Amino acid sequence: MTTDHGTPRPDDAATRTEFWEGVHDSKDVDGVSWWQSVPGLSLGLVDRAGLGLDEPIIDVGAGWSTLVDHLLERGYRDLSAVDLSTTALQTVRDRLGPAGADVVLTMADVLDLRMGRTYALWHDRAVYHFLTEPEERADYLASLERSLHPGGWLVVATFGPDGPTTCSGLPIVRYTHAELAAQFPGYDLIDTAGEDHRTPWGTSQQFTAVLMRRR
Repeated sequence: MTTDHGTPRPDDAATRTEFWEGVHDSKDVDGVSWWQSVPGLSLGLVDRAGLGLDEPIIDVGAGWSTLVDHLLERGYRDLSAVDLSTTALQTVRDRLGPAGADVVLTMADVLDLRMGRTYALWHDRAVYHFLTEPEERADYLASLERSLHPGGWLVVATFGPDGPTTCSGLPIVRYTHAELAAQFPGYDLIDTAGEDHRTPWGTSQQFTAVLMRRR
C-alpha cells in the first residue's frame, strides 16, 4: 500500500518514526489539519471520567496537542505524552516551560508501548484511524492492555463516517460510534461525542469519539 504521494505506507516503527518526524519537522504548529488550540472534545470526555487530580493520564500520539497544557492548568499532576516525533515533543516541552517540568514526554511507538507503569486514563485523538491493518490494531490493543489500570478509562477519537478518507497523505479508517466502541472488547461504552473540527485553513473534518471503561 502506498500514500497519496506514491511512497510506501510506513508499516514499521522505523518508517513510522521517519514519516511523522518529517511531518512535524517540515510544518508549522498550525500548519497541520488536526491542530486546535483548545481540544474541547477531548477535555469534555476527560471531565466525564471524573478522575482525581493525582490519577495518571497518558496522551498517545500527542504530537503538538495542547491537551497536557490544559490538563496541567486544571490541576492534574501526573501527565504523560507519547509521540514518534522528537520535534513535536520538544515543541511541547518548550511551550510548557517550567510549569510543565513534571510532565513526562516520551518518544515511543504506540504499537509497542512499554512505559513500565499503568495509567488511569488513555487518550488518543487521531492515532487509531491510521491503523488500517488488523495486526496494527492488535498491537495497539496489546499496548493499551499493558498500559491501562483495571477499571481505567479510554478516550479515543477518529474521523467519523463523513470525515476525510486520508490524512497527511495516508489512508485511514472511518468509524461510527458503534463501530469504534466495538474495536475494544472488554470495555464498556460510557459516553459518545463528536465534532466538526475546523482545520486551520477553514475546512471541516468530522470526528467521532468514545469514552469507555475497562472492565
